[in-house]
Amino acid sequence: FKHHLLNALERATDTLDRMEATLKQLKIQTSAVRRLLKEVAHYEKEAAGHETKLQGMKDEEADQYDIRAQERLLEESMMMIPDSKRRLEAAVVELRELVEAHQEDEALAEKIAEARAVLPSEQEANPEETGEGA
Repeated sequence: FKHHLLNALERATDTLDRMEATLKQLKIQTSAVRRLLKEVAHYEKEAAGHETKLQGMKDEEADQYDIRAQERLLEESMMMIPDSKRRLEAAVVELRELVEAHQEDEALAEKIAEARAVLPSEQEANPEETGEGA
């Protein structure tokens, strides 16, 4: 009897450890997606600001040195966007897989709901696949 009880206790402990690890992963991935969504939005806004300023400088026929400096700032911002989007897409895929694998787990329901709320819709995540213009 003692042996069966110890086995049951070990199985329960293993299950609890796996659940805690999954909960930790959900928290980490949800935070990563949140952070990367903000990062992408920041770089896009920054690039748009540089573009507007650059156009204004060109319209006002500003000094060519200043225009080139502004162009470099715009290029730097534009280079950050694809990398941020790639990292966001990877984080979204990982979080979606985690959510799908554990969506039936009642003990994780609250964190699963939080994760789903952060995930962009399929169309937002893959705008080039919407079929527009085809």
